[in-house]
Order: sequence, then C-alpha cells, then structure tokens
Amino acid sequence: MSIDCFRLMPRALAVAAATIAAAGAAHATENSQVRALLGAPSYEISTPQFPGLYAQFWAQHYEADKLRDADGHTPVRALTVPGVGTLPLAVNGSVKADVFVPRLTWVTEQIVMDGRLGFSAAFPMVRQTNDFVLTTVIPAAVPAAAAAQINAQLAGAGAALSGTRSGLADPELAAYLDWQQDESRVALGVAFNPPLGAYDASRAVNPGAGKFWTFKPLLVASRVWENGFAVGLRATYSFNTRNDDTGVRSGQYLHADWSGTYQLNDQWKVGVQGYVLKQFTADQGGTAGANKVQALSAGPLVAYLSESGDWGVDVKVMKEFSVRNRPEGTVTWLRLNYRLN
Repeated sequence: MSIDCFRLMPRALAVAAATIAAAGAAHATENSQVRALLGAPSYEISTPQFPGLYAQFWAQHYEADKLRDADGHTPVRALTVPGVGTLPLAVNGSVKADVFVPRLTWVTEQIVMDGRLGFSAAFPMVRQTNDFVLTTVIPAAVPAAAAAQINAQLAGAGAALSGTRSGLADPELAAYLDWQQDESRVALGVAFNPPLGAYDASRAVNPGAGKFWTFKPLLVASRVWENGFAVGLRATYSFNTRNDDTGVRSGQYLHADWSGTYQLNDQWKVGVQGYVLKQFTADQGGTAGANKVQALSAGPLVAYLSESGDWGVDVKVMKEFSVRNRPEGTVTWLRLNYRLN
C-alpha cells in the first residue's frame, strides 16, 4: 500500500479547516485569518472624544473548539487511499489566543471640513495555540498494520498544522475626521496594516498575517438619547495586496463592530455588543481556496467611567454564530481607556 497520497493531506486540510491567528487581533483571509480587532471598540464609540492624547490597554482571550466549513458544519473531505478506497476525512481541533493591545489615540485641535482630525495606532501582541486532529473511519477489512499506518499519517498531518507561537501581530494605523454633535457622532477615515508582524510561510502558526498590506476605509457612527440609551457602529472594509511569500491575494471583507448601551448613572453602563465579519470576494493566486469567511457574534458588556472622565474600564463576552470557513468560539475583552492629557 502506497502512502504517497498522505503527503497531500496538510494541503487539503489548509483548504478544509480554518486557522485563526488571534481572533480579534488579527490577520488576513489567507488561511481564514483576518486583520481585525474583532469586538474591540465599545462604549467610546458613542462617547464624545475631546482633544487630547488617550492610551488604551486591551486584553483579549479567544477560545474555539469547533471548526466550520462553507456550510457551517465540521469540515469533512474525501480521502482516497490506494488499495482501500475513498474514506471520509473529518477535521476537528481548537484554537486558543491571548492578545494584549497597547493603543494610542490622538484627537487634535485641528479642524478640517468642520471635522476634528484624529489619529490612532494599535500594536497587538499575540500568543496563539492551534491543535488540529484528522480522523477517518477505516473499514474492518483493512489489515491492522495498514490501519495503523493510515492513523499515523493522519496524526502527523494534524501535528504539522498545530503549534504555539507568540509575537507581534500586524499593527493598525488610522487617520480620521470626527464630526460630533450633542446627540450624534460621525467619523470617516482610512486605516492600514503594514506587514510588521512575525511571519514565516513555512510555519503553521503565525502572529503576523503575511508579507502584504491591508488598506481599509473607516466609518464610525453613533446616536445617544436623553433617556440613557446609545447605539454605535465602527466599520471597515479591507482591501489586500498580494502576499509576496505565497502568491495569494486575500479577498475583500467587511468588519463591523456594533454596540447598544444604557447608562445606569454617571459611572455605570450596561449593554450588548457584537461584530459582523463577512468576506465578499474570494482569495486569488497561489494555493487559494474557496474559503470566504463569515462570523457573527453578540454578548453582554459592562462599563465603568470614572467621575473625572479621565479613565474607564469595561468587560465584554461575545459568542460567535453563523460561522463559515473559520473556527467558532467565544471572545472575551477586558479594556482600560485612559486620557493622558
């Protein structure tokens, strides 16, 4: 019995199973990663941004134990074994990531077209663990030695796609104009991700997405009411250049964070938050597959703002659903926002 066919399994798995580099922190749709801090923005979307320098320190934990294919099911592919036939190949696994994000926001005094000019820079640092398992159902007629060989090849293919890696992810830099009124806020800008994260195309796990750039127009919009309710949205639409190391150009995707909050008193807010991730164009070139990604999420948030207004802290937990071509899991954020001057 030849085992040459098993050498193709890691490639097949890369198409069938989604790997993620720190949910929320980031990356691109090649290998189903996205360069996006999923679920990061919160109550500050609908809070007035006065001129000054703001420091943010955000911590995220992501954990997923389900992999989803294009139909939202556990990925299953056909595995052809010479002398045995075609077997079902199931892909299971887990992804865990811890992300720390130092971020600076500078709201200037400069007015352009009646909007206030602002800048921000985020530098995510990631520790991610991928653990993938490939399984099949071997017919009882297959000799024990051959069955053991098949299982050993499957174990090796899963191990080749698993591992742990820590390092700097690709930062996000942005510039925007912010128009604020008493009850509403609109900001328009542009953000981009330079390929500065740790990346090696031969590794199964990478903090960085790859040797390419991501450019994205940015929209922030919010509305508040006198009764304490507020809604907010931060959305970007990503365009990617080609990865120099793999020849893959990742598809275009929308990432939108939304929130609805109620102000209990001057210090406390509660609400619901989530995000939408939707890829609209397929990856192209290299070993790109038909892996358009999608994920929706929602969950509770609680925020505390100091009496001085100089700092605030919040915690939120968002459960993913309607996931396609990605792991499906839960995102938890603990964030501190502090005004430096």
